[in-house]
Amino acid sequence: MSKNASIVDVLIQNITTDQKLLNELEQKVQEAKDEKREVVDRLKDYRKDSSVLLKYADENQRAKIEELGFSFSEQEHGLNPVATLVLELLMKAEGNQMTNGALYETYVASFKNKEDAYSYTEFNIKCRSLFNTQRALRKKGKDAKKSREDIISLNGRVLPKEKKAEGDEK
Repeated sequence: MSKNASIVDVLIQNITTDQKLLNELEQKVQEAKDEKREVVDRLKDYRKDSSVLLKYADENQRAKIEELGFSFSEQEHGLNPVATLVLELLMKAEGNQMTNGALYETYVASFKNKEDAYSYTEFNIKCRSLFNTQRALRKKGKDAKKSREDIISLNGRVLPKEKKAEGDEK
């Protein structure tokens, strides 16, 4: 029986050793996943930073950034639907500008079901890409703490089609 007991003892020892090893490996895998998540989050932040700072980069710097796998073509990084709608609303607005509050109200009015519209705060977050890409400009209103009075305007003016036709004398 001592042989059988020793074989069983060896089996128990092997199981114990492998279970301990498995636990250690699972802990290392979890640590690696956590480290990977941190690196991925940093890369996402770099992508956001570079998309904003790209306007200050020269051609050589742009090429280096694109070699790193960061592409910034308009098709790939177009505006979100809210920003696209806001851009259209500004193009139709008198003087191509509106207060932020009026712009939000016009945005909400564009929905059949008003509950489909984003809240004022979410609306402003969705519109940030217009300012980051300098398609729109924000001029603070009288009260710096209230964004509804801010003047939002297109960066550059768009002439209505009628005026282009009248001024087009060759």
